Amino acid sequence: MNIAALQQLAIQNGLNEYGNKTSEKVLIRAIQKKREEEPCFSTDKRYLCNADCEWRTSCQKLRAIWLR
Repeated sequence: MNIAALQQLAIQNGLNEYGNKTSEKVLIRAIQKKREEEPCFSTDKRYLCNADCEWRTSCQKLRAIWLR
């Protein structure tokens, strides 16, 4: 899912304060929190994650530590 689609999803979930300069990580975590899910996207919890959420593929991609 690209940034524009994430921003649209955030707005649909009532998160209007997230503008064009918000990162994928921030947007997804805000959406997770709004949905009363654990905001765990791209955290160390992903290594033990069994959940089948809509961001699983993107979340579990390898990233440099400084990008988390």
